[in-house]
Amino acid sequence: MPAHAFTIDLEDWHQMLSRRLTGRYSEPSTATVDATHRLLDILDEAQTRATFFVVGVLAERFPDLVREVHRRGHEVASHTYTHRPIFTLSREAFREDVARSMQQLADLTGAPVRGFRAPEFSVGSLDHWCFDVLAELGFEYDSSVFPVARLRYGIPNAPATPFRIKTQSGSLWEFPLATWKWHGRQMPLAGGTYYRFLPSSVVHRAIRELDSASAVFYFHPYEFHDGVLKLHDLSMGRRVSPAYFKYRLLHNFRTPRILETLKPILRDLEFRPLAETCASMKDNHA
Repeated sequence: MPAHAFTIDLEDWHQMLSRRLTGRYSEPSTATVDATHRLLDILDEAQTRATFFVVGVLAERFPDLVREVHRRGHEVASHTYTHRPIFTLSREAFREDVARSMQQLADLTGAPVRGFRAPEFSVGSLDHWCFDVLAELGFEYDSSVFPVARLRYGIPNAPATPFRIKTQSGSLWEFPLATWKWHGRQMPLAGGTYYRFLPSSVVHRAIRELDSASAVFYFHPYEFHDGVLKLHDLSMGRRVSPAYFKYRLLHNFRTPRILETLKPILRDLEFRPLAETCASMKDNHA
């Protein structure tokens, strides 16, 4: 049976949404700590080890949480330090941000940081300079490519299975996000949003028919939050804004269905951290 990858973007919903609505950074919330511990318990029960792509500002606020993720046997990888989309950064600013994240996480866990994921999958092409920077910094793999056409992200011409990206500074493995070929089209399957809206039977069928032997799924702590997600520090004007209403509705709608759909998947499929899959692929291609 192939080993897939269960990955978590360890970021704070409250902080990210507050920045998106106001343009300002706020402190990460303790709600993320609670949701992450709940997720860790779910993974323990399923005997599943995952890869956590960690945002540096959250790691700075909650270093013990990152240590706990590592202690429970999960891989800790980089999701940048500030969670700023790559297209908003210069090459040098990106390099400084990611190098800071890489060193921080290595110091917290005592383990090398081998993998990277771009915020919001903000890689626009397979020849983007960010891959050269990642290889230069010593990353062994990336998991930022979504091989679909979406409004905010996606590289539709990218392979749907793991592949090598060669740069002037070396090569690294790319583990694209899971998609499902349906009626000749590549359909996104990887994230929690699809587990809210698609019937469980469709999700399970799609996973059975996956082309990739190493499919990558991704989720966020807030999708395992117990309760209703909302911001408390917004002005009255922003509380009634269409943007806030949209995100509150989207991220609270049918959230319990994610775990309901996932439980049999966690039981029936084998998952392992991406660093281990990367190491085995390197050995097979040596």
